[in-house]
Amino acid sequence: MSPQRDTPLVSIVVPTYDRAGFLTEALASVVAQTVEDWECVVVDDGSPEPVSLPESVDPRIRLVRRSRNGGPAAARNTGLLEARGAFLTFLDDDDLYTPDRLALGLQGVARAPVAVCWVQFLDELGTERGRRLEGDVSDTILDGLTPSLGAVTLPRELALAFDERLDNMEDVDWWLRTAKAHRFTTVPRVGYLFRRHPGARHRTDAASRVADNLRYLEREADYFDHHPRAAALRWKRVGLLAEAAGDRRQARRAYARALRRRPAPATVKHLLRVLPPSRP
Repeated sequence: MSPQRDTPLVSIVVPTYDRAGFLTEALASVVAQTVEDWECVVVDDGSPEPVSLPESVDPRIRLVRRSRNGGPAAARNTGLLEARGAFLTFLDDDDLYTPDRLALGLQGVARAPVAVCWVQFLDELGTERGRRLEGDVSDTILDGLTPSLGAVTLPRELALAFDERLDNMEDVDWWLRTAKAHRFTTVPRVGYLFRRHPGARHRTDAASRVADNLRYLEREADYFDHHPRAAALRWKRVGLLAEAAGDRRQARRAYARALRRRPAPATVKHLLRVLPPSRP
């Protein structure tokens, strides 16, 4: 193990809320990194049962507890303030790094200020794929699903704060603002493993996500007016979330708006699925 320094090479910010079992696995994937010069800042976002780390925990891992729950944006902002590393990245408490995750990020930031690797679902291991984001991607970053925040590496001084008013869109908003400010590069290797599970996701139920998406579409109306592909994707997401929340009327409106911005056969299928049954 490398000796600790006042300025580690990489800071890893891990927001967590009431998921101790997953957190243990996430931190084990950090300790397994091939790059050893790192610190890991675990931010307990006011969990009902305060997070505790075992006495034997790796000394490069430290715990910060927020006195009240503020949501993912607030927890990550706390981590940004605590981080000391030259470079910064993130890890959600229910996801995992591959052993070379930090190495991939450092490889990328040698080429551009913001580096992303690829993400793979834990239940779909074996297939490497993802978006290639190169150069100025401010006009295309929202045309597809944005990467997981755990896929990014960038100099700490370039890391923007998250908008704490957005519980469910803080990542999308962060990616857009970061893309407007800095050039990107992609390391086309899987470095981040995303876990799908039925466990509760605090403050992120479908109805809340619909409301945040609608607020974001209104707030960033000028951007979406000039980027129809991004607008169509966002409205389609609203439709899917509204369906999940049981609001078929909102789903119909959202799918119709998506089709007006960019016609697509898949969106037509979604719309047909939520149309009222025809009268005999």
